[in-house]
Amino acid sequence: MPAPKFNTKALFFSVTVALAFSAFLPVPYSIATPVSAQSAVTAVPPRLILSGKPGETISAQLKVRNESETAQTYVVAVDDFIVSDKAGTPIPVAENVSGRWSLKSWITSPDMIPVDANTTQVVNIKVKIPLTALPGGHYAMLTYMPNPDIKPGDLKKTASLIGQRVGSLIYVTVAGPITEKINVTRFSIPQFSEKGPINIEGTLESLSDVHVSPKGSITITDPLNTKVADIAVDTGNIFPETSRDFVSTWNQKWGWGRYRADLNLAYGTVGAVATASVFFWLFPIRLVIYSLVAIISILTIITLLSQRNKRHQEQLEKEVSELKEELNKLENK
Repeated sequence: MPAPKFNTKALFFSVTVALAFSAFLPVPYSIATPVSAQSAVTAVPPRLILSGKPGETISAQLKVRNESETAQTYVVAVDDFIVSDKAGTPIPVAENVSGRWSLKSWITSPDMIPVDANTTQVVNIKVKIPLTALPGGHYAMLTYMPNPDIKPGDLKKTASLIGQRVGSLIYVTVAGPITEKINVTRFSIPQFSEKGPINIEGTLESLSDVHVSPKGSITITDPLNTKVADIAVDTGNIFPETSRDFVSTWNQKWGWGRYRADLNLAYGTVGAVATASVFFWLFPIRLVIYSLVAIISILTIITLLSQRNKRHQEQLEKEVSELKEELNKLENK
């Protein structure tokens, strides 16, 4: 996707490495990321999903829990993020932007949150959707920093700073005409394998206006066109104008011939399906060769022994015949 203000084609979205979860998770869940032995904080929920119309103001609640034994004051920050690789790795955006997917400027939240030891504090936020908001997804994250010396807008890409930030993803879908489109740009299996398990890899490209979560399966059929396996595939969220890799595994050890893999992933609100197919071989060629060598060796040994026995038998018969002749000569004298 174009993002002219900071020269990247990626999605603004709400996530950071310190959250210990990424946008592909299918179900929200609580996390706790210890900042130090004296300070630990949990953001609940890790993902907040909202929807609304242009011009609407949405009120919502988040929670932050102080897991430490001392009272803490957390600096609250709202920032946009981008995904620039195919693994969903989040990268914070320091500057203010006005990109297609940005959400930061719509959110109003407290600047500071005091939380007593082992206590959970409610954080009230408001999301004011502009009248000019484009339909589709808009993404940001709200984070808590226990160090009051760090300013909310300070998002330098340093491991120490990112490690001190814990927060919640915020997804807002603006109502209106929305495009939902996924392309399978790669679906590959090793063309020949002697034995399993076999990794099946793929890449999905999103041309959507909103994040989508393709789910489905890979069906494996054998050389007789009989279904032998269904492998579940859940890629997690794929954000607009980004690509995402996935890997599934067929835990079959042995196979005998040419197999086919069919990918079927349903996504979106209208039941769209992304499909792809590929053929591959699963055949234990070395095992077959070793078996043939062993069989041939055994047959050769049997043949050699048989021939040896035959020659020995012929020799014995010859000797017996010669003895008979000698006996006959002696009797005739």
